Amino acid sequence: MVAAGLTGVYAETIPNFEVLSLVVFFSGVLLGARDGVLVGVLTMLVYSLLNPYGPVHPLVTLAQVAGEALVGLAGGGFAAAAWPARSLAFRAATLAVAGALVTAVYDLLTNLASGVLLGRIGITLIGGVPFALWHIATNAVLFAVVGAPLAGVFWHYRQRLSS
Repeated sequence: MVAAGLTGVYAETIPNFEVLSLVVFFSGVLLGARDGVLVGVLTMLVYSLLNPYGPVHPLVTLAQVAGEALVGLAGGGFAAAAWPARSLAFRAATLAVAGALVTAVYDLLTNLASGVLLGRIGITLIGGVPFALWHIATNAVLFAVVGAPLAGVFWHYRQRLSS
């Protein structure tokens, strides 16, 4: 799952359109909250430290790692509630909301960290709004469209792994 997440982030070509959050969330669905968190932490640490644009400041790295850890935790919670076993329409709607929420929290954490570094928290948060809205919208769509069918598959394999 870490390799799938890294492949997605290194292949990114459209700014703020990423599949890492989807991979981390579904790591939580498949493997449980603890391992979903672990996948998020490891993947983001590797990406932040080996970023093709240069290493990220430690405070921003910490915010990115914390944000992705929460995404993996949310995936584990989604599975623990047995929502992947529900109808495709329910999964799509729930995943759209989940994708939007985890992305909003991630963007808030990383923008706050950047604002602290720049000494301009308010301006940084306001300046990040258009990018965050795009990121939230694309992840909501990605979670609903790709995630809804994927949830059923991963739920099936989670049941097999736990027996």
